Amino acid sequence: MTHTDDRAESEILAAASPSLDRRTLLRLALAGGALGLAPAALAQSGAGAPKRGGRLTIGADADPIGLDPVTLTAFSSYDFTALIYSGLLRWNADMKVEPDLATGFEQPDPTTYIFKLRSGVKFHNGQDFEAADVKHTFDRIRDPASASPSATMFASVKEVTVVDRLTVRFDLHAPSAAFLSYLATNPTGVIVPRGVGELATKPVGTGPFVFESYQPNQQFTLKANPSYYEAGLPYLDTVVFRFFKDQASLTSALRSKAIDMTWFKDPKVSAQIVRTSPDLVSAPGKTTRTFPVWMNMKAAPLNDVRVRRALSLATDRAACLQTVLGGSGKVAAMVPESHVGGYDGAGEMPYYKTDIAAAKRLLAEAGHANGIDLGDYLVVAANPLDVSCAQILQQQWAEAGIKVAIKPMETAPLIGMWLKGEFPTLLSVALSWSPDPDAIVSRITSMHGQGKSSGMADAKLDAMVVEARTILDRGKRAEAYMAIQRHIADNAYVLDIYQYPLRWEAWWSHAKGYAPLAANIRSFVRTTWVDK
Repeated sequence: MTHTDDRAESEILAAASPSLDRRTLLRLALAGGALGLAPAALAQSGAGAPKRGGRLTIGADADPIGLDPVTLTAFSSYDFTALIYSGLLRWNADMKVEPDLATGFEQPDPTTYIFKLRSGVKFHNGQDFEAADVKHTFDRIRDPASASPSATMFASVKEVTVVDRLTVRFDLHAPSAAFLSYLATNPTGVIVPRGVGELATKPVGTGPFVFESYQPNQQFTLKANPSYYEAGLPYLDTVVFRFFKDQASLTSALRSKAIDMTWFKDPKVSAQIVRTSPDLVSAPGKTTRTFPVWMNMKAAPLNDVRVRRALSLATDRAACLQTVLGGSGKVAAMVPESHVGGYDGAGEMPYYKTDIAAAKRLLAEAGHANGIDLGDYLVVAANPLDVSCAQILQQQWAEAGIKVAIKPMETAPLIGMWLKGEFPTLLSVALSWSPDPDAIVSRITSMHGQGKSSGMADAKLDAMVVEARTILDRGKRAEAYMAIQRHIADNAYVLDIYQYPLRWEAWWSHAKGYAPLAANIRSFVRTTWVDK
């Protein structure tokens, strides 16, 4: 589950207490790791005394696509940024927010956050970490020239001010229920050093591991950061990611112990290997991934809501879920069930019930009585589950007279086309875990570069999303996001097919002190050690 601590955000901010008391409560709620188990305690819990040194080899299913956290867009990069960079805050093993580069914060009013920073922290290049680096990072995110995908998430930020060398203030335009969650998320809220230019290929952070080398399609090597601020961490000397392009190769490498840890995209593959290998530790993922069909609505025919609704009515979501995943997930709307407050669109959504006859009637009303050819449907070639779902959708839509040609593509160019709205009609890029529902629904507003580029121009939706960001009460916020999802489904701006766990993790029992996260990034490699 991905949310900030209820007391620290909802109840405290809603409490009718004087500002001083509220500031004190917020500071205490975030100081000293009070919101979760401290890393050293996690590393030692039930696993014996940690051993220093050694190498952990992780089987990876995709190379990173860039390593500059301000500009990167691909989930495949997140594992690497999670170990190289740090943010002011972070998610703990229970997916609650705790301090990282900040020791705590005060909130004198609902739109002001004042963070105290840790002293003595250094970037990997030896540069001191200071408040000026925090300002530099967020000024860069907010600069349109950066084209940062995090810019919309931090649209509430009006100004970042250096108070002194180890104090930084964020002034917001309006209260933001998602602000702390975004700050805690890697790579969205991590800090990069000022004065360092090329981070995409030569990353420099303050994290537990330092970038050493990268051979595309082969391996990515990290070394322990000798100056890491958490005393005694990391335990490992070296972390190596080895790249495998298919599940069969990953499975073989894990069975032979050529790798210590990996994850699987297919629940059936994961279940089989874990069942036959008793020394493997298995961690089924949480439902955090959504598989949508994105539409280019700038021009005909998808600028016609009747065509979009026909596509939705021609879709049998439950059949897709059962056939592709064996039911390991659920049919729902845009926001995964793992988000706090029940935002996942449970229940009947407009145009979710399969009705081929109604789909044909809508197409006829739109001037396509003899059916319609929507051309290429782009999908990520590297994910066989996504390709399988696209093939099933192709068959389902054909029953209503809607024709598409599936075109699998490499991940990087496909993501580029998706973000720029430069695809012909239909495209599927699945969404991984997001720190807040706002990060998901804001994508299709006209305020977001991606939404605007795909033809979004819905002032009502824009207003609904902006208002939902400011709601601090959990129950009212849940109602707001349910209304947003119904509005999206009613206009069929995006066809959400199903939700399911992004990954199923597995590692050999000789890898100790590791905790999987709902966010599906391996932050807790910093507390891992090997005992073999």
